[in-house]
Amino acid sequence: MGARRVHRESIALRSALLAWILVTLLFVIVATNPHAAAASVMQLHGALHREGVVGIVSHRGAAAIAPENTLTAMRVAFEQDVEFVETDVQVTADGVPILMHDPTLDRTTSGSGPVAAHTLAEIQALDAGSWFGPEFAGERVPTLEEFVAVLEPTTTRALVELKGVWQPEQVASLVEFLRSHYLVNRVALQSFELPTLEMLRETAPEFARVMLTREWDQAAVDQAVALQVSAVGARTKLFDRRPELVEQMRPLGIGTLVYTLNKERRWQQAAEAGMDLVVTDDPVSLADWQGR
Repeated sequence: MGARRVHRESIALRSALLAWILVTLLFVIVATNPHAAAASVMQLHGALHREGVVGIVSHRGAAAIAPENTLTAMRVAFEQDVEFVETDVQVTADGVPILMHDPTLDRTTSGSGPVAAHTLAEIQALDAGSWFGPEFAGERVPTLEEFVAVLEPTTTRALVELKGVWQPEQVASLVEFLRSHYLVNRVALQSFELPTLEMLRETAPEFARVMLTREWDQAAVDQAVALQVSAVGARTKLFDRRPELVEQMRPLGIGTLVYTLNKERRWQQAAEAGMDLVVTDDPVSLADWQGR
């Protein structure tokens, strides 16, 4: 009993110290960045940190129902009135952000080779739907601008992952585009890449940010605090290995996002573990299960 009490007190002390550090860093940002004072409700953890029912994130649009990261997949998600839709963004050879998960075109289009080696015109000439089913033949790879055009009239929020390596000017351009469409309260930006997350902390402090990670240890928690993210995203098995670190983040207002869960058993486990957001390819089935 004594050892467990000391352990709990140690976690509480560490959480209090991390909370103090986080608050101090937020004060510094407000003082030095003109955008920080307009921080979104998402960035302030209102939407990414839950009590009770988990939030549903529709993966790559609705990837079990329509070809991922196409406008058709996005519209399917919007028609279900999902709370969040998730998508991936990469930059073409001529500098245009497009919706694409893989670094190459091979899996989800009729083309081949690196995304970054092709222009927008070359990529949009490809078929991005037939691989999923003949009824989707002729689907195109959409631009971020086209995605925003179909997102804006809805009530859905978006998690936008910046895939791969981004240059500072590319990050700045994307952030300014989102600002110009008044999406600070509708879009959270996420990445696995620490340099990208660091650029977002400096360039887009008013936006919610999610640190995606393949490592889950004390160093990852400390990194999340230093980056002032609103949530950490990882596979369930990582969070399950160190549940005490999840508890350590809760007093700091940092949410947890798990991906990609498509079975009732996995949804139940995530709910029982107190996860805040569940990413799924099938938002329709998850919503039905949640309703039951």
